[in-house]
Amino acid sequence: MSFRNFLFSKTLNIAITGVLLGGLALPLSQNAAAEECSQSVEAVWLDTYSVEADAQGECGSAEVSLAVFNQSGGIEYQATFDQNDLFGFYGIETLNDMQAALLDWISGYVDVATSAKLPVWPEGAEGPQAGEFPFYAEEGVTRETYERARQEERPMVCFIQGTESQLCLVKNPKSGALESIGVQTFPG
Repeated sequence: MSFRNFLFSKTLNIAITGVLLGGLALPLSQNAAAEECSQSVEAVWLDTYSVEADAQGECGSAEVSLAVFNQSGGIEYQATFDQNDLFGFYGIETLNDMQAALLDWISGYVDVATSAKLPVWPEGAEGPQAGEFPFYAEEGVTRETYERARQEERPMVCFIQGTESQLCLVKNPKSGALESIGVQTFPG
């Protein structure tokens, strides 16, 4: 075999191997592409408020939004989070997993109670006393406002708003509006 034929043979083998490996790699790279996770789910809180949880973007890096609407359609609360900043949204790779996480977020992990469940804020203390996992009152909420809400046993809903915390909203008895009273931490 001449050197020229030998070189042609090796080049052809390399080219065929490259095409075959490239053909195998193409489906692998297509599978590695993130799945689109955009979708929306709904629930009802406190028998009054419509809640919509929404994901926009690719699984693993979607933006997740929550909107709470009153009976007139007005927005009571609205926020957007990176999915990796919310407990329960880690490692989501598929549309079905995202749907399950969204539903859990606005129904399964939601704590519906009354404000009587909030920890006591003792007189003279800087904030509510909740032991190992503190409750942080919303900025601007005074001890008097907080304790009045506890004593009135207002309808309250708490939902995950971070990797280790829930935001608690209480219903204002006069206006019916949901108002943030503070954040309850939990082990993440």
